[in-house]
Formats: sequence, C-alpha cells, structure tokens
Amino acid sequence: MTNENPEFDPKLEALFAREHTHVPAEPFLGATLRALAAERRRAVWKTRLVVAAVFVGTVLLSPQLVAGSVWVSSRLDEVFAVASTWLSSPYGMAAAVLAAVAGFMARRPLAATATKWARIWSSS
Repeated sequence: MTNENPEFDPKLEALFAREHTHVPAEPFLGATLRALAAERRRAVWKTRLVVAAVFVGTVLLSPQLVAGSVWVSSRLDEVFAVASTWLSSPYGMAAAVLAAVAGFMARRPLAATATKWARIWSSS
C-alpha cells in the first residue's frame, strides 16, 4: 500500500485484517433458521400424509361413494319436483329472492354493494 492518503494508517489496517477475518456466528439467527427449516420439513410431511390419507380413503370408500351417487341421482326427479312446486308459489319465490340477495350481500361489503346498486339504478 502507498502512503499517499494522509488518513491511511498501515498499523490500523493490519489490526483490522488480523482481528476481523471471521465474523462470529449469530446463535439466535442460526437457531431460528434451523427451527424454520425443521418446521417446513414437518409441514411438507404433514401435507404428504394428508394427501395420501385422502387418496387411500377415497379408494377404500369408492364403493360407498358410487352407491351414494346412484341413490342421489335416482332421487333428483323428486327433489326437482318439490323445488318447482315450492318456487311456483309467491312465498317460495320471495324466499328464493331473499336468499339470493342475502347470498350476494354476504359476498360483498355492504358499502360496495350499495354503491354498485346505486350505479346500476342511476344508469338505467
């Protein structure tokens, strides 16, 4: 090194080179990183176990699932007939409209729904 810089001290540079060759490891950071890695591994294993359990359960329950779907599909005509009779009455239609409005309102905040309806009605 050259001594051109008046603020340069070769003894100070030697001291820093000797003392700061290795930064000591942070024990908290290392422990935290190891804990995070272990938790991620556990989460991956839990996810794989749940997927495998659902797959095995579906395979084992497939005869009952097929029988259940056949039973439901054989009863659909009755369900549609009851729903048609119920919806053809004024009370049934009003209840269906109220249920649809309640379902629509539950999906959106009240203010957003009110402003949307205001825009729709004002543009008509």
